[in-house]
Amino acid sequence: MTQTAIVGATLIDGNGGEPIRDAVVLFEGDRFVAAGSREGSTLSENITQVDAAGKFLIPGIINANVHLLDGWTFMIGTGTVEYLARFEGRLHEVIEEAAQIALANGMTTVFDTYNALQPVLFARDRIASGKALGARIYAAGNIVGMGGPFSADFSKKARETTSQTFCDRMDAMFEAGVGRRLAALPPEEVRLIIRDYLSKGVDLLKFAVSDHILLEYMNPHLTFSARVQRVIAEEAWAAGKPLLSHTTSLESLNDAVTLGVDAMMHTSLTAGVPIPDDIIEQIIRKTVWAEIQPVNDEYQHHLETTGGMMAGYAGGVHRENIQRLIAAGAPILLGTDAGCTDPDCLADMSEGDRHDRPWSIGGDHFHWFRAMRQLGMKPMDMLQAATKNIARAYKKEADLGTVEAGKYADFLILDANPIDDEDNYKRIHAIYQGGRLVDRSALPVKRLVTQYPRFEPS
Repeated sequence: MTQTAIVGATLIDGNGGEPIRDAVVLFEGDRFVAAGSREGSTLSENITQVDAAGKFLIPGIINANVHLLDGWTFMIGTGTVEYLARFEGRLHEVIEEAAQIALANGMTTVFDTYNALQPVLFARDRIASGKALGARIYAAGNIVGMGGPFSADFSKKARETTSQTFCDRMDAMFEAGVGRRLAALPPEEVRLIIRDYLSKGVDLLKFAVSDHILLEYMNPHLTFSARVQRVIAEEAWAAGKPLLSHTTSLESLNDAVTLGVDAMMHTSLTAGVPIPDDIIEQIIRKTVWAEIQPVNDEYQHHLETTGGMMAGYAGGVHRENIQRLIAAGAPILLGTDAGCTDPDCLADMSEGDRHDRPWSIGGDHFHWFRAMRQLGMKPMDMLQAATKNIARAYKKEADLGTVEAGKYADFLILDANPIDDEDNYKRIHAIYQGGRLVDRSALPVKRLVTQYPRFEPS
């Protein structure tokens, strides 16, 4: 098998050390063979060399929290019906399209933390086998204890507009046997259901510690007793799967930290209550990885001045919590909660919510980098939060996260240094995934969702 060497770039390998100028990065097949300074190294004549002088080489970006099918579609009323009805039977293609949009923008791996189980596993396997292109997918399927898109967890209003059999069918597909009903079952019955669910091939397990309520004036209720939480955790860890929490209140966040989950999604959402210092100290001491979704200053101002629905979600205590987590040195993950939203369905949203949104696959991680810099995060810490930290949190450090021998040859070549300016993450010269050069111009391969815009944001 032919080896390829990227020569001359400044290597920022993701481990946090000083960048290596005039580096050589060698890979064979889909794995790195070596990486380091070109000084003293000798490349044989049969190695293909790619000149990257003046460029910067970093690990492929990883996203700890995406939803490749839904985005905000499931929470904006009747658009849910139109979206799912249009693509029923082709949902895996929509997922692949979103994964391709992510890959074209430098995300080589994504962790999908809520989706219809069978479509996302099918898309995952097609991409892994090379039958389809896209960011590498690791999938949770449903959030344990959460309902489908027409349940009260998302868009109950949408159920009133269409066939109940259609809604029931969609909800059942998303819930995959581990939905809202589990909250009423005894612990040992929950254990058997979780064990069966894990056997279906999911890569991670996410459970709803609290209800799916975003607005700060509401106080979400806990979904499961502490005993049932422990049962869910025991089964996930026995199967070797990372355990993720969905929390939207301080009480549920405290439960997740106490339980010691591997990663907490949208950690800063606490129903308008500041995270106490003792909980932040526990997060650090236990290395409970904190995924957070910041909004940059410019977009926050936009939301506030246009009456955007998410203004409260992005600012206030939510923002203060993020700043305090950063300042304390909490273990942080890049996660955007982004999805591949059908433009047709955005008609239900205000201009402030649909214009240049940070929660849409593609530019979402660029938005994240700028926001985190504004909130006080150091540039190298930002890079690690988007690479190495996620690999560690999700138990994938043998394969992902850094440019090191033995790991997947996932990397970006940038035209400028991202440590100097976070906007340089956008200046992509080339993307390699598993040792293959990505043809960005060919993505997405098949336009389903992205070919139907009814408006152009002003």
